[in-house]
Amino acid sequence: MDHQRILKEAQKIAAKYSFWMVSGNIAHLFGFVQETPDVKFELEVKFDEDFPESPPRFIFHDQIKELLGDFRLERLDEWNPSSSVVDIMDELKGKIYDSIQGSIVVEEIIEDYKNNSNIIVGSQETEDYITPDLNAYPSDVHEGDYITPSNVHRDYDILNYSEVDRSDTNEPSKTISESLTREQDLSDNQEPDLAIETELGLIQQAYAFDQRGKNRADINIYITITITKTFIIGVDFSNYPQKPTILLPEGLKSILGIPDQELKTINTWNENNPPHIVDALHDLEARLFFVQDIEQEAKKITGEYKCDIVPESVARLKVHLLTYGFKNYFMEIDLSPYPKPPIINLTGELQDIIQIPVKNLNAYKNWRDGETEPVEIVREISWLVDKNSRINFEIVLLRDHYKDLQYDHATSSLRIDMKGKMQSEDIVFQFEIFLPREYPLKLPEIKVLNDFEIESRDKIKNNLQSSFKRFFDKWTPFTYLVDLFDAISNNIFEVSVVSCVICHKIECPSCSNQIAGDKSCHIQCPYCERSYHEHCWNQTIISFGKCGFCLKTPPSDMMP
Repeated sequence: MDHQRILKEAQKIAAKYSFWMVSGNIAHLFGFVQETPDVKFELEVKFDEDFPESPPRFIFHDQIKELLGDFRLERLDEWNPSSSVVDIMDELKGKIYDSIQGSIVVEEIIEDYKNNSNIIVGSQETEDYITPDLNAYPSDVHEGDYITPSNVHRDYDILNYSEVDRSDTNEPSKTISESLTREQDLSDNQEPDLAIETELGLIQQAYAFDQRGKNRADINIYITITITKTFIIGVDFSNYPQKPTILLPEGLKSILGIPDQELKTINTWNENNPPHIVDALHDLEARLFFVQDIEQEAKKITGEYKCDIVPESVARLKVHLLTYGFKNYFMEIDLSPYPKPPIINLTGELQDIIQIPVKNLNAYKNWRDGETEPVEIVREISWLVDKNSRINFEIVLLRDHYKDLQYDHATSSLRIDMKGKMQSEDIVFQFEIFLPREYPLKLPEIKVLNDFEIESRDKIKNNLQSSFKRFFDKWTPFTYLVDLFDAISNNIFEVSVVSCVICHKIECPSCSNQIAGDKSCHIQCPYCERSYHEHCWNQTIISFGKCGFCLKTPPSDMMP
């Protein structure tokens, strides 16, 4: 039996019709499928063990059978596991409505006939008593399928999981002794235990439940916290007034711990003066309401990132971080401590990339209970992954050309020694580049460490400043640091250490010649002045028809 599916079907039915549970059993429902000022059409719905593979059983009470006679329900005949029980009830209600309307027309015709004829219909001398037709009553075989309509409100519990409101009826509130009469009839003639029956009656007023086995005190309780979260809690109080056994789903055990220790009602249980079982359930329900907050915070994360729910958990998410180069990383976040900071689990690879302990994250250090959101931590980690993945890629490109390179992660700074041949001498420049936290959205800062040596070399100094300005004026988040050093090389050195804008290599992958020098393989876009290996340029134009950087079509004399 699919308890979760039955619960959803019961909720749909209760939303449209006046229906109750029989003896607190959510698999046995009773109510009115149609109501008129004179008649309430009673119906029972029973869910068997093979539901939803097979449809529930519908027990039609006399009002329906007398009105409709022998009839069929198409949606019941066409049942499949995805069908909805309430659709079958809607069809039944439609048939009842159509029949009632037809009966009203017939009654109007008869009334008109009586008023306009001299025929006497009936007689005041009719006998006061008639012989009852025993065939009108159900046989002993089906006796269990029928309920005395007058006892409906005393024997059924409303499906809204709150205390039954009987203010709309003229019947007195049901006492425990009254409830026992009906409970005894449905218990296979077992001798009832007054204490257990009392506890069942109190539970029935607050929660939906069904029996797990033959023992009436071994039940499943349905506790609905949010629209999408209903927990099935096992409770066995067969030995009441001894302490009950509470069985939690796997997803709650790691959060709530052991009920004997964490629930005050259970932890302080006294057999000589025992609390009611429903008090322990209220205690548990209060602990479960944290799920509402967790679900809200989880929605904020899933709204921004692709996530998987960790199986058997109500508070853990596996977050996908798609970063530079379309590489996918994973992190796990456990929201169960909320409003305290979440528990973050990173893979070793991911920890190496962000290069900072989780507890040193700004969002973590500045956490404020009830104000800071877990998604802020995910954002910061995602940003660090994006930034550091980009930086790692850039360092790989730079090291292909500049061997003397150092990166200090603590200060987010690069130090590069750049050596090139000038007309009269070789010269080495030392550059330090600081990468701001928002890099590459924000410009890097560059500093020449041996500036003192070139004070007298105004042309070199001016060329450097010109290179910096032209580079930063054209900066976009898709610009790389290796492009900066290409620009510096072009402006300063006779023999350039420029790399190709396509392959980012000095030596051409086709002919092995450098992009500059005596034996060069070099061509430059006339618009953006980006340097290519000639072979890389030809391949780009043939494939794409445009410069791979500025996306402009070259003049005809530069077409391959």
